[in-house]
Amino acid sequence: LELHYPQRAARVMARIRDMRGGRDYDADFSTRMKGQGIWAQLLAQRFAKACARLGLGRERRPLDLGLFRPGALSAQQSLF
Repeated sequence: LELHYPQRAARVMARIRDMRGGRDYDADFSTRMKGQGIWAQLLAQRFAKACARLGLGRERRPLDLGLFRPGALSAQQSLF
């Protein structure tokens, strides 16, 4: 971050600390993938709206396995 966007690094890290209770990283298993506070809520709302706009999270169509064609076996694969 500091290498590619040095002018934004301090601001981004401040937001991360706001969402992590003042720390850069939270190793606790129950909380490490979840943020806290207003910035985390805003980010979650933005993510949900982007997913809705792009059609992500909808029901998936069933896969058509008839389109699958296995590749030719190489010498290494024939060992198994």
